[in-house]
Amino acid sequence: MQSGFTQAWPTSPRAERSRRWAWIVHILFIASFFCGITSIPGVIVAYMKRGEAQGTIYESHFIYAIRTFWLGLLGAIIGGVLCFIMIGYVLLGLLFIWWLVRVIRPIVALVDEAPMRNPRGWF
Repeated sequence: MQSGFTQAWPTSPRAERSRRWAWIVHILFIASFFCGITSIPGVIVAYMKRGEAQGTIYESHFIYAIRTFWLGLLGAIIGGVLCFIMIGYVLLGLLFIWWLVRVIRPIVALVDEAPMRNPRGWF
């Protein structure tokens, strides 16, 4: 007897490994809210595993994480420098909200077993 559940994406050992590593990367990014340094190993893992995930839905997750890291770092530098003229505090607050969205979206996509839409975009 067949159940009504059908899997949308074919699984392979490579895709399963990529899925696990995508979870690890995104968990490290979540942990950066408590200890900012964890995003560094997260981006390193994303760079290392991006090639292995090529052709799977998880490749977009690694691209998204890499982009999130570099845009976040750029925003933090700009916001930090602008703190001298007080506008930087507003920018850092907005950066926090942006980072929060960029960390939550891939978790939702991973739970849904979906690729990231427009991984090279700003949002």
